[in-house]
Amino acid sequence: MSALPTSDMPGHRDLHEIVCSALDRCVESQAVEFKQSAPWAELKWHIVKTLAAMGNLRDGGVIVVGASESARTWSLTGVSPDHLQTYDVDIIADVVARFVSPPPAVEAVLVAHGAPRPFLALRVREFEFTPYICTRDCPEESPPFFAGDIFTRPLGKPQTKRVTSAPEMQTLLELAAEKRVRRFLQTAHEVGLSPKTSAEDLFVAELEGL
Repeated sequence: MSALPTSDMPGHRDLHEIVCSALDRCVESQAVEFKQSAPWAELKWHIVKTLAAMGNLRDGGVIVVGASESARTWSLTGVSPDHLQTYDVDIIADVVARFVSPPPAVEAVLVAHGAPRPFLALRVREFEFTPYICTRDCPEESPPFFAGDIFTRPLGKPQTKRVTSAPEMQTLLELAAEKRVRRFLQTAHEVGLSPKTSAEDLFVAELEGL
């Protein structure tokens, strides 16, 4: 089993600040979700679906395991040692990659913050060029998800849902188009080309092709 890094290690400070800020305020958001301490097998499919949704957001998102709400009171206990030993970053990444395309890069980090036990933070970055799509059916999750599903996280409510409306799909396609235009401009710059059209014109042209 691969060891999980801690958030005070180089390269994880930004994630540490995101998690600590969310725990300080006990506020979930579009890009942050809390889950009570539970073993990997219990949360596995929820994690896959939620990371696929968060990866379709600008700047991605984080799942924090070890925090829960009950009767309007937050319990910040961290992850129990028995539950924590069931999490392996290689297994998490493998399962997510088998059910989501393109395979997202998943970051798993332990965050020490106030509680006697650490919190487990699972982060996914926003997609690079192509939005994340589910590639396999998963009847074990409740409700189940299926191959071809595209998930997102709506504004104003910390939940994961299928993309079912035109505005949701348009937002996702616009983000993808923006990324492709930026890649084109970067490539043109690297090979010494100077586009005759502005970045704005290229962006509009890319959108018209969707």
